[in-house]
Amino acid sequence: MDSAHKRAEAVYNRRVHGQWFTCPNREWGIRLSKKRIVEATFVIILLGALSKVLGFAREQMIAVYFGATGRTDAYVVANTITVIITGLLSGPLSTAFLPVFASHVANDDRQEASRLASSVITISTLAVLGISIIAMAKADTLVAITATGFTGATFDDAVFLTRVFLPAMAIPLLSAFAKSILNTCDRFGIPALAPSIQNLVIVIVIGILAPTLGITSLAIAVVLGYLAALAIQTPQLVSVAGWPSFSLRIDESTKKVMRLAVPLMAGSLFSQLYLFVDKNLASHLPEGSIAALSFADRLRQVPLGLFVAAVVTVVYPNLSTMWAKKDIAGFKETAIMGLRYVEFICIPSALGLMVLARPLVRLVFEHGEFTAEATAVTASALVAYSPALVFMAATQVIFVAFYSSQDTRTPVMLSAATAVVNILLDLVLVRFFGHVGLAIANSLAATLGALVGLYALNRLSKLPLKSFAISLGKILVSSAVMAGVALALSSFLGFEEGAGSLLRDVITAGIVVGGAFLTYALVAALLRCEEMSSFIGMVKRRMGKETPVNRRLATKERRDRKRGRT
Repeated sequence: MDSAHKRAEAVYNRRVHGQWFTCPNREWGIRLSKKRIVEATFVIILLGALSKVLGFAREQMIAVYFGATGRTDAYVVANTITVIITGLLSGPLSTAFLPVFASHVANDDRQEASRLASSVITISTLAVLGISIIAMAKADTLVAITATGFTGATFDDAVFLTRVFLPAMAIPLLSAFAKSILNTCDRFGIPALAPSIQNLVIVIVIGILAPTLGITSLAIAVVLGYLAALAIQTPQLVSVAGWPSFSLRIDESTKKVMRLAVPLMAGSLFSQLYLFVDKNLASHLPEGSIAALSFADRLRQVPLGLFVAAVVTVVYPNLSTMWAKKDIAGFKETAIMGLRYVEFICIPSALGLMVLARPLVRLVFEHGEFTAEATAVTASALVAYSPALVFMAATQVIFVAFYSSQDTRTPVMLSAATAVVNILLDLVLVRFFGHVGLAIANSLAATLGALVGLYALNRLSKLPLKSFAISLGKILVSSAVMAGVALALSSFLGFEEGAGSLLRDVITAGIVVGGAFLTYALVAALLRCEEMSSFIGMVKRRMGKETPVNRRLATKERRDRKRGRT
């Protein structure tokens, strides 16, 4: 069917049947091949890299203009309050929406898919706006409860930012729904680009307004960034589907999303309770402790936001389609593949962040108001935070596997248990280790949650754990060699203490990180890690080079697709 016929069909569906969801370029109900998953993940990683570069530019702008001070503490706490209040609805609803929506797509039920999207988006947006308006009136009370150690200007700044951020959270909610719909239609590029646009806008606005408006520039920048992220997705959403209509219809599919969302809300409540306790305890520590933990977590989030989010973005709708089609073999294969891929990146990343914590923090943040003392405090938190990276990555894949099977209760129970353990460890360890104790508690709780989650997922569908263990062994060996090389290069080139100028530090960092990466890739290739082989195969395909191994993989993928159609 040519493009003119597709557009005509879309118009006819919207006018006659009320369908706005058409997905013209998607083969309905056919799961993505392994090659397509790898390629889509690679595209998202590239765009994610751009987002992280701009994200660091955003954090650097905040560090330069506000440092690790009470003003930055106020910004972090305002963000936390916003996440706690609106996250109870927005996260669970957008998460529960995707598997139900994907099941209609998999079964070629376009009319029901369009109705579901319109009603869930309308109801969710109104709910978030309603709660936000109520919470705005009590912003001072919320700040007083969340950060009991705040007084004076820091308290006032936190209240102001909270009142601005709360209603604005309806915008990223709409962006999340747009991303879910586009990803289900095998459209990954524009949704992956949206965070980069958001960060770019924030950087520009802070750079222009911070010298004159101070903390108000953060409020303006964040809201405009949210709007930009939604705006960049809107044209493609309209071209694929049109804009969803206003609908308060509550049919069986909408009720199913709500039923799936309720346990997630309960789990989110425990997660938000952990954030509340964590920030409350940190507010009684020396000024800048909250900011130091936040900056350290930003560095830790790089592999999660760059690589793990890319894998989860591609795997989640694919797993949902497989489960709807009762393709259990494909479900297990894709779930374990997702776990292997995220650990292939996150294990070496965790070790790298630990051995290079101080020079990386100094390079990224130690400018303007961010002092050498702030670098030391932030680096110590980063070392304690980094081990959690391995287990947080696994947990994300495990959770989307459960969500795809339309089981939200198990992840909620895991989240609740992890949050409770984290809080108990916070209360104990903060007394002995201060802000580092809070980071250690997070790592220990994440480890426990991931191990129990893997056990639960294996009970749902018997996973090929033997192959997973073999992959982990190869990754650990490769990562250990890489960490040794990184430490040796850092010491030899003077990266640990700094070269005296930003340009020389950047060049040294490139040599150290590049040398460590090449070492890891070489050892992984020598150990024949399947994840490395997939990456090399994709690069060769992009370059037009095909090997016997690639041909065998392509043949297998064609057979898989054929089975998916039958």
